[in-house]
Amino acid sequence: MDAGLHVFVVDDDLIILDVLAETLGGACQLETFSSAEACLGRLAEMKPDLFLLDVLMPVMDGYALCRHLKDDWDTRDIPVVFVSANDDHETRMLCYEAGGDDFIQKPFDPAELLGKLKVARRILDEKKALREQAGYAQKTAMTAMVSMGELGVVLQFLSKSFACNTIEELASALIDAMGQYDLQAAVQMRLGDEILSLSQNGHNVPLEVSVLTHVRDSGRIFQFKSRCAFNYGHVTLMVNNMPLDDAERCGRIRDNGALLAEGADARLKAIESEMLAVQRRSGIEAALPQLYSTLDSVQSNYRRNCFELTQVMIDFQEALTKAYIHLGLMEKQEELLSNMANDFMLRVVGTQDASLAIVGQLEALAGDLKLTLRR
Repeated sequence: MDAGLHVFVVDDDLIILDVLAETLGGACQLETFSSAEACLGRLAEMKPDLFLLDVLMPVMDGYALCRHLKDDWDTRDIPVVFVSANDDHETRMLCYEAGGDDFIQKPFDPAELLGKLKVARRILDEKKALREQAGYAQKTAMTAMVSMGELGVVLQFLSKSFACNTIEELASALIDAMGQYDLQAAVQMRLGDEILSLSQNGHNVPLEVSVLTHVRDSGRIFQFKSRCAFNYGHVTLMVNNMPLDDAERCGRIRDNGALLAEGADARLKAIESEMLAVQRRSGIEAALPQLYSTLDSVQSNYRRNCFELTQVMIDFQEALTKAYIHLGLMEKQEELLSNMANDFMLRVVGTQDASLAIVGQLEALAGDLKLTLRR
């Protein structure tokens, strides 16, 4: 663990503070506060890398403290992890709406808490990289907004989506499109067993994953306060900062958001079909050598069987001819037996020829498959 990670813990339960200090003391630089007011006082001197906030506290609770931190320019980008004994849906939604980045239920597992610190470190690194590119990205977004209308953003995304060959490329293109509307968004895409959640905060942020998973079954378009979710097939797109004071723009965002989500789902289905086609092609390419080898073996066995069967028929005819001497048969009887033997031999040869025809059909099929792969 990165001992340089600076963490502020705010909880009115002194026992919890002691437990956290013992658990995290060697994994990071830890400062504990028994009230929100004490934490705010310290912020004037020092800014941490991460906040661990209790939900229920006197005077100023964790929700209010988190909103205060997110409204402050100096602390708005610092991740906030809520700690609460309540694990119901309402508590998680309130934490998310307050601006929280993750949630841990009391009593917590020390291993889980250390894992959350690793996630926080990764998120901080991603945000740092994003900040380094913020100037260029903002300039690009503003240029795009000036050069084309809001519908043009949709058309541009649809055009770019054809060049997306992976679920991550498609999700990133969708987030970029929402950014051109100056909107903060999160998207979840589901492709087979792969599930990817992405936002400006990074990949698979735990609390975002929880909320996106919940709203994906809430209907085609689902709005709650300043958030609006669009569900199309295997795509869930959620806007976090709907401009509620501008009803007309909200309507346009709902229309364009629906188009973007639907277009992303269509491209996601195409990516899935392309992946299946590649898998099938690989399967055929892997099977062809074995098929040709099997056909060679069948032909070798056929030639060997033909030779052996021909020798058996010759031996049978010779034995039958010799037997006539000892059986004392009449000439017509000998002729009848010889004709019967010849008829059965001809039927055996016909069966062999039918088997050879089947081998020829299999060879033609293998040739067709090989030709298909070359196209």
